Amino acid sequence: MWARDSLPPVMITFLVLNTIAVGLRVYVRTLMSNAFSYDDWAMLVAFSGFVILCVTTFISITNGYGADDFGLNPRYDAITAVKYFVISTLEYVVIVFVAKVSVALVLYRIASTNKPIRRLLEVSLGCMALWTLATSTIVGLQCRPLPFAWGEGTGTCMDPKILGNTGFSISAMDIISSFIYASLPIFLLKGVQLSLRMKISVIVLLGLGVVSSIATVIRLKYLVDVANLKSAVGPEAMNAYLTTFVYSIAELGLTIFTASLAALRPLLKMVKWGRTEASAYGTGYGNSSALGKKPKGSRPDMGPNIKLDDVNSKASTSQEHIVPKDDEDAKHPYTASFTAV
Repeated sequence: MWARDSLPPVMITFLVLNTIAVGLRVYVRTLMSNAFSYDDWAMLVAFSGFVILCVTTFISITNGYGADDFGLNPRYDAITAVKYFVISTLEYVVIVFVAKVSVALVLYRIASTNKPIRRLLEVSLGCMALWTLATSTIVGLQCRPLPFAWGEGTGTCMDPKILGNTGFSISAMDIISSFIYASLPIFLLKGVQLSLRMKISVIVLLGLGVVSSIATVIRLKYLVDVANLKSAVGPEAMNAYLTTFVYSIAELGLTIFTASLAALRPLLKMVKWGRTEASAYGTGYGNSSALGKKPKGSRPDMGPNIKLDDVNSKASTSQEHIVPKDDEDAKHPYTASFTAV
């Protein structure tokens, strides 16, 4: 089964990428900008949940979930395999919500003076909370009692169409929220005194979350197969669940990764763009300076070089808001273009 074989590489890839991205985000927000806030805590919770999700999914696969000889090979534990996959499904529903909350809180912090956008974000968070509560309840009650889902005791399970429609519901929430949050930066930057290049870079960084919707859209095709299942259990059902889960893991991994990238803009200030230190600071003496000689008529001691950022280093490293305020730009035109995301 290609889905069973594809899941481990996908999980390992995003575990590595997200460990690096989230680690850099924590570094930037704590050490470089000293502005670690509630959106960063939400991202840490989402990342921790993603790690736990991958662990439980690994346990399910190593115990034979989705294997061709599942239930026949004595080295597989069928009950453990199904139990941990059900747990993974429940974790996924909750973690997607937490990851989206992290993205919304970034925008909420930026829109500190824009009450209409803040109200929109509050409404969207409330809708997603109710949506998540409803879908997680359906997944948790897919079999009654739930242990019957992994073969313990007797009971009944829901029609696969209900689970398929639940999957469509989660995908709809993800796609709608992604496009809303990706478009909000355009309105947030309207009227802000920034260069066009700066505005584009901020919009791209904050709008990268829409990339995760690509995996969500692809997953819709396989959710149709889940909805058309004749039974919620069995080899055919396991293969369908695993296929959709490959794209679920990819979607969640992309959400965490792209959301973390939005906080890494200060790292760009550490990249050399080909200018020499002298030309960058406006204190060079030309070729004679490179040879260690001063031009005639110059002062014997010009003092240490001073960077433009040193004039107002406190303001240039502030991370209270990703997008600088209009009045701050007017007061400090030279540091506005260095304001970090």
